[in-house]
Amino acid sequence: MASSTVPPKPPKPAKRALAMAYCGGGLSMGLMDTLVFVVPLWALMLGASATEVGLLVGARSVLPFVFAIQSGVLMDRFGARRIMALVTVAMIVLAPLYPALPWIPAMMFIQMLTGLATTIAWIGAQTVIAQVCRGDTGYLGRFNFASRIGTFSAPILMGLLWDFTNPWLTFCFVSLWSAALLVLIRASADPQASSAGGAAEGMAKDEAAAGAKEAPRSPGARLADFIPRPADYTRTFALMAIPAIAITIGANFLRNTTSGVQGSIYVVYLDEIGLTGTAIGALFAAIEGASAIGSLLAGGAARRFSAYALMVVTTGLAIVLINITPLLGGIFALLFAAQFARGIIQGVNQPVLFGIQARAAGPHRQGATVALRVTVNRFVSIILPPILGIIADTAGIEMSFYLLGGVLLAMTLGLGLVTRLAPDDGS
Repeated sequence: MASSTVPPKPPKPAKRALAMAYCGGGLSMGLMDTLVFVVPLWALMLGASATEVGLLVGARSVLPFVFAIQSGVLMDRFGARRIMALVTVAMIVLAPLYPALPWIPAMMFIQMLTGLATTIAWIGAQTVIAQVCRGDTGYLGRFNFASRIGTFSAPILMGLLWDFTNPWLTFCFVSLWSAALLVLIRASADPQASSAGGAAEGMAKDEAAAGAKEAPRSPGARLADFIPRPADYTRTFALMAIPAIAITIGANFLRNTTSGVQGSIYVVYLDEIGLTGTAIGALFAAIEGASAIGSLLAGGAARRFSAYALMVVTTGLAIVLINITPLLGGIFALLFAAQFARGIIQGVNQPVLFGIQARAAGPHRQGATVALRVTVNRFVSIILPPILGIIADTAGIEMSFYLLGGVLLAMTLGLGLVTRLAPDDGS
């Protein structure tokens, strides 16, 4: 390719902006995982069935499915920090309501609210890093590494609290985690105002001028701004017209099914074979710790292989590794090895997927793009756990793993065929 056609490399992001983005990723993604298995365990302690556990897990994604796009648009319009601060305050208040209202219907409502709050916090963290690093896979890999530190430590701490304290202290710890995130947010600068010296400053000014019509910044938020606008949803879903985004949204759908399995029937299965909360927490931490390692490999892998091929292969392997769980015989070492291997694979997958999307979206649609991805994630998280719970209560828990695995692998094969027609994403 002629040198004249190669776009200039963007300046390196400011170190402080990167550090804040990495810390925000760890705390916000870890916040999501503080509740991921203790809520099902709390429900099982209260006598819930597998179907009820599935409904509880799915309830967490109802409001994010509806409002994720609106939250991303608001972040593009008013800045991620302001929106993230609001939801972290909400989490400080909401977390202790789980033991305070120990009834399944009440927990369903709390799940919807905490699901929205934690999802928006994670959307904000992803929006910040996308704005700071401009789609660079290496920086995204390190962001994913930092995020996995949060998701590695959260399950271990929650498992220990569950086994050695009581539900009140366990859920109040979530409030403390949320408070730490709030302090970080208040200490951080607006990522869209960050720069890496004069060159980055000039580029930011140029982009702000070029994107003024597309992403206007209002001096203040009004109540009407928080009401979903059909036009915002239409513009966001129109991003699917970009082939790279449409393909990666499909991959993201398949990738997120493994989280749906892990957060529902996987926990029920581990509880049935007699694992303690600490052991379950260790298995959840294994995938997160390994994902952190895999994230550091993503930049090198993306330079050596096609981004689309990496995305499809790692998606398929992750699906296999979670759905063979019953074949591992309940042996902890094998369960741990499968989680660790899946973590490495998904650690490579996520930055590659994020990088393709960030490059395709452009600098002024990062919040909307992240929100579109999260909307698809939440859709999976709404429908999959209840379906798996019903299958587990009727056909058996092992059969639910096998049936889902076969369907998802067939879909992954179809995705692989579609990517052969995709244009080069420019990575």
